[in-house]
Amino acid sequence: MRKLIVLSLLTAIVLLAAGFSTATHAQTPPNDLKPTFISPTPTPGLYVNGWPAFTVTYPKEWVEAPLLGPFSVFRVGVARPDLSPPTFMPSLAIIVVPNPLPLEEWAKWFMPTFLQFGTDIKVLSDKPTQLKDGTPARELEIEYAEKTTGRKANQFGLMAKKGLVWVTIWLNTTEKASEDLKKIASSITFQPDREKPVQVPPDVRAFLDMYCADMVSGDVKAVMVHFSDRFLWGGMSKPFAEQVFRNDPNSPLRQGLISYEATVTVFEPRGDKAYVDGFFLQKTKGDTNAVKIPIFFQQIINEHGQWKWFGNQK
Repeated sequence: MRKLIVLSLLTAIVLLAAGFSTATHAQTPPNDLKPTFISPTPTPGLYVNGWPAFTVTYPKEWVEAPLLGPFSVFRVGVARPDLSPPTFMPSLAIIVVPNPLPLEEWAKWFMPTFLQFGTDIKVLSDKPTQLKDGTPARELEIEYAEKTTGRKANQFGLMAKKGLVWVTIWLNTTEKASEDLKKIASSITFQPDREKPVQVPPDVRAFLDMYCADMVSGDVKAVMVHFSDRFLWGGMSKPFAEQVFRNDPNSPLRQGLISYEATVTVFEPRGDKAYVDGFFLQKTKGDTNAVKIPIFFQQIINEHGQWKWFGNQK
């Protein structure tokens, strides 16, 4: 089994998930798309991911909510201050995470996490399905009672795989997921035509190449030089990231990288910062083939003439 970075952090994402109720019809994606993270005026009701390139539509009146953790790329819902504790209900969480397991292992992999925050857990469905374009997918629906509030909750998830990357659409509600909610999840549409490499300025390319070389060297101190002291990725600070690189058994630095190369598919400069998306082509000892891992950190910042990772903070 290939070893991929920080899989254990997904627990934090699911533990913080919020819920859903009823939905309205989402809109049709426009032709000219920019990733939601860098769009000056994001289109209400439409999420656009960088890499892997895909879109998800949702009720346009839902508002953006705080991200759930490092692998959480987007979250929207209806703010409910009347609930205790205040939460977003309904809400949509989109998670992109590397995982070498097959789709059939999805429920088994998530179950230990559900056991941490729920009781009386019932699996209502766990079955294969497919996206509109025929991409194999998996549907999972779980009912449980929240340990902290005793409130009945339901989580409906649709997961598809892009290479070794799991893309998961989570919908939660106090009731069994309605067909309208399920349509939100099934609106996911992969767009491989948006995944073509783009050119970046020479200094940015030099930064990426040096970062990749230091990753292959296995020198954690050298790797962390490429992170801003203000780095923040889904709540994960630079010191926390260093501990993950150094201690997590799934870190590629612990497995022995043979090669690590960056391909940029989205680049947008913004003053002293720039949005960078795409993938790292990674090969470790024991791997037969190289695998694509998303460039999760999203932003770089120029500090004293040096580009560094800045994270997904706004």
